[in-house]
Amino acid sequence: MTTSIEAMPDYERPPLVETVVGVQFDQLQSFTNAHLGGFWKSLDATEWPTTADAPPLPRQVEEFTEGAKWAKGLRLQFTQDPACRIQIKNADEDRMVQLQNNRLHFNWLGASGGNYPRYGQVLAEFKQILASFVRFVSDENLGEFRPNQWELTYVNHIPKGSVWETPADWNFFEPLAAIPSVDKVVQGESFSGEWHFTIPDQRGRLHIEWKHGVKPKEGTDEQQFVRLTLTARGKVEENSIDGIVEGLDLGHKTIVSSFSSLMSNNANKYWGQK
Repeated sequence: MTTSIEAMPDYERPPLVETVVGVQFDQLQSFTNAHLGGFWKSLDATEWPTTADAPPLPRQVEEFTEGAKWAKGLRLQFTQDPACRIQIKNADEDRMVQLQNNRLHFNWLGASGGNYPRYGQVLAEFKQILASFVRFVSDENLGEFRPNQWELTYVNHIPKGSVWETPADWNFFEPLAAIPSVDKVVQGESFSGEWHFTIPDQRGRLHIEWKHGVKPKEGTDEQQFVRLTLTARGKVEENSIDGIVEGLDLGHKTIVSSFSSLMSNNANKYWGQK
């Protein structure tokens, strides 16, 4: 199936619960875990009061060799590297900065109940944090900041009772037909899967992951939902903040337009596509 991504759709009520804007950069040889705390201290303590440690994210590179097509499966990573990732949350707990020695991510967190502030605003906030980090690297003489890959992720939660009631209704997402059943023998119950797409001219890839799960819901035991994650990433073509933004803009166009094109008309109408 081939679709066009020329138009930029917009939604009144998107099922979006999290957006992650990020950049991967060449490892800084002089960077230590102490600099994670140092960068936090360089931010406004009133605006960014809390931190947590997390395991480092693996390095990701979108390659376009023949073998790279088959390198999307499960990868186990064992390491004795004590390096870690710091997660810095704002006072309202709807923004998070994540930093490790080769990645900087900025998250909008919709779990707090706020409306999605839209890509332009999240991007502007990410650029501010990125500029602060580039200054920090320079001030601390940590080496040259060299970005190598941009990354943008949209996480959607689609609850039961919205555009679906049973797995038989999951054909609202075009790559996935309704979960089959065999009359009086078995009934379709669940599915998890992923798809991978090349952005034209090998400028990057779009990765889509579908997971069926449950989560607590106030007043009830649990709520079934589909977690639909779309991640676009690709090479930073120009060693600058503008080069990073150019890639992120491509990722935004790819994700939003692909989401709309891969959904049924009824689903797009339910979320208020304009």
